[in-house]
Amino acid sequence: MSEIQNKAVALLTQNEGDLFSQPPHARGTLFLRRALELYFALGGDETTATELIEEGMQTPRLRVEAAVANVMMEVAAVSHLNDIDMVQAAYNRLDAELKAPGLLR
Repeated sequence: MSEIQNKAVALLTQNEGDLFSQPPHARGTLFLRRALELYFALGGDETTATELIEEGMQTPRLRVEAAVANVMMEVAAVSHLNDIDMVQAAYNRLDAELKAPGLLR
């Protein structure tokens, strides 16, 4: 795993405990909440969100690695269009919230 992924897992573990003890659908729920935060921050509306959910329920399921890749591509596009370094934004949050400075440095 990359340094940023290791730091993110450390922060999540610090805040939530053992990630492996959580059922996969629980992580999916948390992901959807964060994705919706981004969607609405970009000006998304409730009607379109509801339509997308209904459409998604009828779409064949992707493998997790393909879905992760798709998410990363969209985060890169959103970051680019908003002049944000997506990796730096993540590091800024991780560094601010990890309670043990230097934990993974």
